[in-house]
Amino acid sequence: MAVLSQMNRSEFTDKRNLTQHYSHRLKIKINLFSKIKPYEMKKLLFLFFWLYQIGGLLAQNSVDTLEKEQSKKNADDPANFLTRVEFFNELQHYERNGNDFYVNQTTLRTILRIGKRFTTRIDLPYVYNSINTPANHKQSGIGDISFRLLGYKFWEKKLSAFTASIEISMNTAQSPILGTGKNVILPVISYSKLIPKKKILVSAILQQANSISGDDTRKDISFSKLQVIVLKYWSRRFWTVLAPEWFYDYINDGVSMNLRTRFTGAPTPRMNIWITPSAGIFGDFAGRYQWSLDIGGRYFLFREMKFKKK
Repeated sequence: MAVLSQMNRSEFTDKRNLTQHYSHRLKIKINLFSKIKPYEMKKLLFLFFWLYQIGGLLAQNSVDTLEKEQSKKNADDPANFLTRVEFFNELQHYERNGNDFYVNQTTLRTILRIGKRFTTRIDLPYVYNSINTPANHKQSGIGDISFRLLGYKFWEKKLSAFTASIEISMNTAQSPILGTGKNVILPVISYSKLIPKKKILVSAILQQANSISGDDTRKDISFSKLQVIVLKYWSRRFWTVLAPEWFYDYINDGVSMNLRTRFTGAPTPRMNIWITPSAGIFGDFAGRYQWSLDIGGRYFLFREMKFKKK
């Protein structure tokens, strides 16, 4: 009995020492995380999400052959979730409060398809703003990084589909004139309809943007955006897009409009290149420019995409 009692005491002591050991290690980890500043935490979250994107891209099946009905899919259709990398540069001209300035944004975008109905996306922008400010803010650097947490195709027929997604724009700009100064959440829904006889695809995208945190000295963000896309196929390797977009600004109570066009070619089955000349039509919304020119391209990853014979 004495031996058993001694063994029980020893076991209890070992458990207590082990509990104290793990408790001490937990306190150390908590202290370490408490010392991480908010902007450093944003960088960590972005790094984890970026690594997740890269891991997913590498995990795609390289022999995933495009079926005949899939060959009709087009990456300019918001309902099509095709794994790809895009790189584009957009130059925008603004006139605001007597200031005439340009914003040039170069963006690296990755889109990852997950299964048949899910997708994620991340945008890494580098921005140059020609405006001069009294505070001599930095005029070029990383802008607001944005990512799609999850896109979901919740309804699909042979010629039409509905999608929904949640997107987030983070206050990561290296200068106040390179971003909004706010963390913004953007729920998005879209509908696409293919009209085969006319060789036309029509889509509508509705987006709601609301700031949820960020710099208290910057204005809050709250607006709705409606974009209509009319895509016309001229051949299997060339198509055009007409995309008017309207903004309703709930903060300043006004409607604005841009008119975007796009001319896209497919020199190879895996590659698209485009040029997008656009014009601001009316309104005072921050996203309404005088004119814009976007040149870019996309490359479809790990997918054997074959054109049909003419």
